Amino acid sequence: MTTYRLAPATLNWDENGAPHSDQFNDVYFDREAGLEETRFVFLQHNQLEQRFTQLVSNTHSTHQKHAFTIAETGFGTGLNFLCSWQLWRQIQDKVDASQPMQVNKTRLHFISVEKYPLSKTQLEKALRMWPSLKPLADELLEVYPTLCKGLHRLQLDNNQVQLTLWFGDANEGFDSINADVDAWFLDGFAPSKNPDMWNDALFQHIKRLSHIDTSFATFTAAGIVKRGLQSVGFSVNKVKGFGKKREMLVGVLATQEQSFAQRATTGEAWFNNRPTSLPASTDSNILVVGAGLAGCHTARALAEKGLKVTLWEQHDQPAQEASGNPQGILYPKLASTDSPLNRFYLASYLYANSLLNRSLSFVEKTAGEETCIWQQTGLEQRPTSEAEQEKFAKLLANATYPDEVLTKSANHSNLDTSIWLPLSGWVKPAKWCQALIQHDNIHFAPHHRLSKLEQLPPQANSSDFLWQAFANNHTKIAKFSHVIFCSANYTDVLKQFVTLPTKPIRGQVSSVVLDKNISLDRVLCGNGYVSPPLLSQNQQELTLHFGSTYHIGDSTMTVTNKDHNENLAKLAELLPDTDWQTYQDQCEGRVSFRCTVSDYAPIIGPIPHVDSFVSNYKPLNKNAKWTSDNVISHLENLYVNLGHGSRGLISTPLAGEYIANLICHETSVYERCVEHVVHPARFLVRQLKRGKL
Repeated sequence: MTTYRLAPATLNWDENGAPHSDQFNDVYFDREAGLEETRFVFLQHNQLEQRFTQLVSNTHSTHQKHAFTIAETGFGTGLNFLCSWQLWRQIQDKVDASQPMQVNKTRLHFISVEKYPLSKTQLEKALRMWPSLKPLADELLEVYPTLCKGLHRLQLDNNQVQLTLWFGDANEGFDSINADVDAWFLDGFAPSKNPDMWNDALFQHIKRLSHIDTSFATFTAAGIVKRGLQSVGFSVNKVKGFGKKREMLVGVLATQEQSFAQRATTGEAWFNNRPTSLPASTDSNILVVGAGLAGCHTARALAEKGLKVTLWEQHDQPAQEASGNPQGILYPKLASTDSPLNRFYLASYLYANSLLNRSLSFVEKTAGEETCIWQQTGLEQRPTSEAEQEKFAKLLANATYPDEVLTKSANHSNLDTSIWLPLSGWVKPAKWCQALIQHDNIHFAPHHRLSKLEQLPPQANSSDFLWQAFANNHTKIAKFSHVIFCSANYTDVLKQFVTLPTKPIRGQVSSVVLDKNISLDRVLCGNGYVSPPLLSQNQQELTLHFGSTYHIGDSTMTVTNKDHNENLAKLAELLPDTDWQTYQDQCEGRVSFRCTVSDYAPIIGPIPHVDSFVSNYKPLNKNAKWTSDNVISHLENLYVNLGHGSRGLISTPLAGEYIANLICHETSVYERCVEHVVHPARFLVRQLKRGKL
């Protein structure tokens, strides 16, 4: 049975408020010396103070690694993470004081897995014991995710600290993650208490995620841990343990036969997305083509990592195509069965909700007053067919998702299978895009339509400038280190590199000015959708936005009364108490074209070199199960992020961060199976397996 729902850890608390695990009959930390133990075992014996200082002090070095990655077995109360973050911040402040003219853009990445996560309430109670960590603990609690199985990315400390949490089994979690770890905290409960975790598979995952000289430290000196680490190539030493503990283990990885790209793909080299070039530097100049939701989120993610971005848009403002509707909805359409595509949308949905809720700057000023451009009203989804009724009934009966994500709607009594999505709501997409590009590292260039892109010849390029882009029929020319196509249906230039199976689908949204207020405090979805009415800029009118049509093969650009009538009919199904046909002559509307993909997944990642790709992976013609670790290079520093269809409000925030991860050589926000689902080369792989290439 598919379930993403996780029960919180079962705990009891001692008289001092320290948590004790019922599952493992063990303590989470020493209540008298928990901080000192963490700092001694994990920080000191991974030499983090010295390594942090070296990384942070060298931020002026061209193309150096700009992130330090720690991975941990067992998040528990988050104590190890908070102590690492505190040390990182102390080093940052110290170096900033000694180098005031340097722009410090180094980042800390912390990865942790937890099979029995604490609830937010439990976490808050456990962390009360450490008042010195309270400012950091409060920030962690603010973004701590719902207990939902899968990968969660949390942005902290002005996006300079990333916490990647896997809620679920440790082996499944590490198998899902792509990262290049610098230091391991092998924590969790003692092997005698939790023997299932300390197995051969875990040690193999640790090896896959490590490079030569990756360090580890662990509180235990158990033979199973020592032998397991030695078996995968770590040098292991016993040293004096903390306090009364006689010994603990430390060491480094001495051998690693595979590159990061090979370790990230493990036999399916055609899904490699790790660039062979060096990480982008602060001297890089990155071109993002298209200022819709995908382009604006990509530009923002790169800018927040200290990279300079130029954003080309053919119109005079961002979000003038499919991203420009006046009111959009956060609508995930979650499945009743597990799949990589459903994991993609679930992770994206949780990330988008968190991003919107914490982005307090995303407001607009109207008549001197600030009003939100996002409201988490919740969304009521009503079944539109017998099959959908069965699907909703299955979701509810199986308790597939946590109640914070999906539960039964209590507001629509005559349809027992209506579902309620508490994290959903409405947003003003164009306003969101405008807010996203307000960053010192983003140069917005309107009236720039890409007309040609060429790779610079070896004598003309450098590591920082590989591509020459032409706009507006070659009248404007500029050089860039990286290029990212976020151009939706505008793929004429992209087609010179790769042909992707996208198609435009026409949609018309409608709106009416209400002559009376209506009682609607949530988004409603069925055959169509309607959002709560918006107050106009003059604060005098209430406008209701609803839709939308979905017409394949229709290229009509103008708004039509036929589509207004179709939208009014859908509105009448959702709000039957009003005669909406009386508004027929008052409808306003907007037409745009969704960029959709044949397999319903967006296309996000590096653009393959088609000829090399087909040549190297030709054996797939004869054997679809053939595997290879022979990683070939993609077109260097060329990426694509498009095909988000009707769900771009959900999928583009995390997609933008993912592109930035690839360019900066960082830990991926996606599970490995999700990376395969969205990879631009997936269509070539399918054609090869079918013998069509």
